[in-house]
Amino acid sequence: MKYMTGHQVLEICTCMLLLSATGFSAPSTFVATTNIQNNNQPVLLSPPNSISLFESFISYIRLLFSRNKRFKKIYTFVDSDIESIYELNITINETFESWLEEQKRFSFDSILENIGGVGFKYNDVAEGAVIASPSKDHPNYYYQWTRDAAITISSLVEFLEDNIDSIGDKNMKRVFLGIESYIKNSYDLQRIDNLSGKWETLDGLGEPKFMVDSTAFNENWGRPQRDGPGLRVITLTNYINFLLDNDFDFQTPKLKSFDFVYQEILKPDLSYIMKNWNKNGFDLWEEVDSYHLFTSLTLLKALKNGIKISEKFNDEEFCTKLRETFIALRAFILFDSGFKSLNVPYLIETPSLLYLGKRCGLDIGSLLATLRAHDIDDPSDIIDIPFSVEDSAVLSTLFALVNDMKFRYPINHEDGTFSKGVALGRYPEDIYDGYGLSEGNPWFIATATASEVLFNLIYLLYKNGNDLIIPKDQFFFYSSIVNLNPNMKSDEVIMPFGSEAFIKTTLSLLRYADSFLEVIHKHVAEGGHMSEQFNKYNGFMEGAEDLTWSYGSFWSAVRWRRKANQVVDLVLKS
Repeated sequence: MKYMTGHQVLEICTCMLLLSATGFSAPSTFVATTNIQNNNQPVLLSPPNSISLFESFISYIRLLFSRNKRFKKIYTFVDSDIESIYELNITINETFESWLEEQKRFSFDSILENIGGVGFKYNDVAEGAVIASPSKDHPNYYYQWTRDAAITISSLVEFLEDNIDSIGDKNMKRVFLGIESYIKNSYDLQRIDNLSGKWETLDGLGEPKFMVDSTAFNENWGRPQRDGPGLRVITLTNYINFLLDNDFDFQTPKLKSFDFVYQEILKPDLSYIMKNWNKNGFDLWEEVDSYHLFTSLTLLKALKNGIKISEKFNDEEFCTKLRETFIALRAFILFDSGFKSLNVPYLIETPSLLYLGKRCGLDIGSLLATLRAHDIDDPSDIIDIPFSVEDSAVLSTLFALVNDMKFRYPINHEDGTFSKGVALGRYPEDIYDGYGLSEGNPWFIATATASEVLFNLIYLLYKNGNDLIIPKDQFFFYSSIVNLNPNMKSDEVIMPFGSEAFIKTTLSLLRYADSFLEVIHKHVAEGGHMSEQFNKYNGFMEGAEDLTWSYGSFWSAVRWRRKANQVVDLVLKS
């Protein structure tokens, strides 16, 4: 017999207390199928029960419960016993630092170059269309993907947030143009009937990609993909909030007004999410028709942003529907999805594949979901959205990927220790080599994501003054960067914020995060160009050239490196 953890009991009891307050009910079953290798076998899952809001009450009860540690064996390090394997007093290599800045600039310029109407190379690209890659043959990535475009434009919004004091500079006009052209192009793409469906039913919003001239892509593909509308909502709401917070207006007359964007672009996407959150779709790698953590978690974040923006526009009835859907989806993620299992410490990206014995469940997409679904400067996201970087399952997912790919990819064998970052790929069973099906390789996106997750964690710990809590399943990893005994008889190790043990361990984490960027440094082409992948045997780049998402992932990782180092320096100097 399997017993529930106290956390699961708490979640279920909380939901029972709130049962039926909204009258919302979910479908009677979910059917998850996988199309991989043409093997369609259903996996039936129970739906979430009817539940409601009262998040403040839930949060208070959860906080009280989390403080009850009497059933755990806990060891607390303070000012002794811990030493780093790194020379923490030695300054980071200046050559590496200068490369980071140069590569960051090149990556951002490459992002702009791949946006129609902003870049100068591609005359056949519609204004605001974000091309995945200029590669037109072997492989052909010369399309605009809804997912890639939303994630890319999100980096532009973050660039504006980071450079608010330079907002009047001439170069900023290209950034504003890129964002607002993308928004106008999104309006046009939404209304194009395609093989995923029609505009009038909103089914067409699940279409994963379009031609670069913003016409429909009419060939066979893994469709629908349901994460696109959610990612677009996240990007657009973040941009609108940035403008409103700084008393700015749209610079493009075609967007007309904030109300126009809300009514004509955001509401259709949000309506699509409410209609389809509990239906199968293809994953972010476009291979498996099922339900996926990346999709569910980013849709949940989109719903939360949608609730806030609908309140700003006094759209009460629509806001109520968004709240009901948010709670239903959140319950599904926590209870019925299988994204978190008692049998493994890591997150499971596509549970149906695990149940069918086709994959182990590890996938860099789960870490991408964590990054895309959480605004770590918004404390409420840690409560409202599951699996933030502080959740032990997130780091366990990263460490499990490292542990697998350290041995899976021969280029990682050169360094015989676990104290340095390694080249990471998408998932252990991957067989896509960038051109066809043979053997999977490391990806720039995956390797940069590992670094960004660690920088996010360090930023949160220092910004909020949180203790570093290390669960037992992570002892082995931490023993590779500090002298923690992996066999110690404790369920958990706590390093109090500001203690010598805390500082040495988190500074070691910073060095470890940097080592993933050093892997990228080793494999980028001369001049800073990044393709999709690099060969697992010889390290040379493969797949689509100048991949926009590769540049965006690197830029974002370096951005969070700067933010993490800033808060660390602030604490250490105080």
